[in-house]
Amino acid sequence: MRGLLAFLAGIVGAIAGASGLGFLLAFIFTQLYGTFEGSAAMGGFAIGVPLGAIIGFALGLWLVLRRKESSHGATLGWLAACVLGLVVIGAYVWEYA
Repeated sequence: MRGLLAFLAGIVGAIAGASGLGFLLAFIFTQLYGTFEGSAAMGGFAIGVPLGAIIGFALGLWLVLRRKESSHGATLGWLAACVLGLVVIGAYVWEYA
């Protein structure tokens, strides 16, 4: 049950992190480089979404798995496995996009 809750928290964190960081970088890049055909915003969003998803997923897992655990080895193992999984899935999707 705890693993399922951690996974769901990771998914929620990934969605929140992806949208938040994507929009933030799109806004920052537009302010820095201008609004010519939206290229700066698209670049910022393209960089922010995968980065925000990885960070949000890892933070969601960490928030759930840090409780009731005397050792941090299991938590770090979960985080490493999930980050690796997201990188593999992202690389697969990026190749066929």
